[in-house]
Amino acid sequence: MILISALDNAPRLVAERSPARSLSLLAPWQKVVFDESWLPAERLILAFNDVDVAASVHVAPDETIVRKIIEFGRGCGDDQDILIHCWMGVSRSPAAAYAIACERAPGDEQLIADDLRRRSPTATPNRLIVALADDYLCRGGRMVDAIARIGRGCDVDGDASPFELPLSRNRRSAHHI
Repeated sequence: MILISALDNAPRLVAERSPARSLSLLAPWQKVVFDESWLPAERLILAFNDVDVAASVHVAPDETIVRKIIEFGRGCGDDQDILIHCWMGVSRSPAAAYAIACERAPGDEQLIADDLRRRSPTATPNRLIVALADDYLCRGGRMVDAIARIGRGCDVDGDASPFELPLSRNRRSAHHI
């Protein structure tokens, strides 16, 4: 399972679930002060801002970042728990989890997006990450369209609640953490 979380909830999930691997999606300034000692030994930390436009003054997600996210997912076993977290658990981490799940299930983009929405009413996957993953995985806009169909998540005051998304097709039963 993919455990999707805000940074504040991530240490508790690591203690409770002992994920095999973790993916931290931080703003560039956060990486400088981030204590990673509580994370699993197998971890990837990527630093970019949560922006939807590549032309912004911030560090936007790009093809290299999305390739690293997909490759991280490819290195995870179907039966492993993995942790993906960002600052609030609303945009970057749900987008990365969606991309990883879609890579493993071509043609199920809408089913995965619907599952993501059922599991997290607050998730608003970063549109640029989704678009770049759609291109990288040659999905012809299906990922972008699926995320557009589920729409923006509801507003959340503070961090979003952690949730799970299956790594593989055969584990699509609903489960919240």
